[in-house]
Amino acid sequence: MRITATLAVLGLGLAAASASAEVATFTGTGMGPIPDAPAGSPSCGVNNLGQPRVISFDVTGLQYPVVAVKLSMNVVHSWRGDLVVSLAAPGGTPSKIIFSHTGSNVPNGCGHDGDLNGEYKFSDDALRGWWAWATPVVPPETYRAATPGGVQPGGVPAIISEAFKGVPPSQANGTWTLTFWDAGDGNTGTVNGATLTIDHTDQLFKWGFETIPTTP
Repeated sequence: MRITATLAVLGLGLAAASASAEVATFTGTGMGPIPDAPAGSPSCGVNNLGQPRVISFDVTGLQYPVVAVKLSMNVVHSWRGDLVVSLAAPGGTPSKIIFSHTGSNVPNGCGHDGDLNGEYKFSDDALRGWWAWATPVVPPETYRAATPGGVQPGGVPAIISEAFKGVPPSQANGTWTLTFWDAGDGNTGTVNGATLTIDHTDQLFKWGFETIPTTP
């Protein structure tokens, strides 16, 4: 019976190792300034987007359909209400707004004037809501994504993974993009780094093996 117990432990170890190998993190390329929105009227809002800054992730090695997605971005930008940020799978679909027009529930609103300065992570299990942290400098922490602003109501906590769950390896392997647009003239910023984490765990072994009873 002790041998059975040992085999159970080894089995759990193998399952843990397999799950770990099936969560992959990819580093983005294409960092740089986010082009400012055009000057003029309206000065802010959904109708005033600048040219995009596109960050690319070369995703390879996924063996199972996508289960969950997480993001990290190092951004310096004044007036975070200017920014629109969207993640897209290879080919442009599916896609998901991570946040946009933060703090504004009207089309031409300028939103929250807080500054971004550091690494901001977005995860579906985060406790912090993105819109709730209306401070002069938004703390570099882990947040939930938010539904788009510029409409009523905007800024409701959103699940990133729901857009990508089930995407097969044939589609998921390729170039993912994280796109930044500036929607308000006069405030600028830069993307200094980004990572994309994809869980593509084999669902058959996601919870490991069943516990095997042992006898002393």
